[in-house]
Amino acid sequence: MKALILVGGYGTRLRPLTLSRPKPLVEFANKPIVLHQIEALVAAGVTHVVLAVSYRAEQMEQEIAKEAQKVGGGGGGGGRNTIIL
Repeated sequence: MKALILVGGYGTRLRPLTLSRPKPLVEFANKPIVLHQIEALVAAGVTHVVLAVSYRAEQMEQEIAKEAQKVGGGGGGGGRNTIIL
């Protein structure tokens, strides 16, 4: 199963937290918000997650790639658990 997460906003209502990082990377309970969403999707049986990124896309790509390596997923390689940016 595939899923799409819209993560392209500027996060203006979360300023000053979003002045240095995109909203999905703001931490909640010691983890970026987007990781909570991805974990919930995986628990529901999702195997491919597509992130629709706009604001600070390079920073999102770097952070998600780091987290994907930690859990053994890929940064778009088409493996069992794939995150596509």
